[in-house]
Amino acid sequence: MANYNLRLIKTRRSYNITEMASLLGVDRKTCQRWIKTEGLKVIEKGVNPLLVIGADLRGFLKAKRERRRFVLGESEFFCMKCHKSVETKTGSEKIVKTGKRIGRSDLEQLKRTGLCKVCNTKVNRFLRGERQN
Repeated sequence: MANYNLRLIKTRRSYNITEMASLLGVDRKTCQRWIKTEGLKVIEKGVNPLLVIGADLRGFLKAKRERRRFVLGESEFFCMKCHKSVETKTGSEKIVKTGKRIGRSDLEQLKRTGLCKVCNTKVNRFLRGERQN
């Protein structure tokens, strides 16, 4: 899902499908699918043009974004092939220094790599190292 700029949506304004599409940078058919199948509320059904209140559109997109977000556990990785959080095969995990410094506290960046238990794909996770004085 794209990262839509929700601050562009005026909450007390109504939008038709064409305005929503141009505001969010998506196709009109995407907005129509949101209304038909994904439950975006319209002001009045069966009336042309279909109008959506900005507050409903913003709430719909926030909820859509939250459904895709999840927190990884300490020993979990996100596998791009499986599209879920997985653990690595035993013995395949390594920690490598990236050579970069991150944050205001100038921490060293580390990368944990391993192989996915499910599909045997390489998985990565970036970590913060320790501060060097």
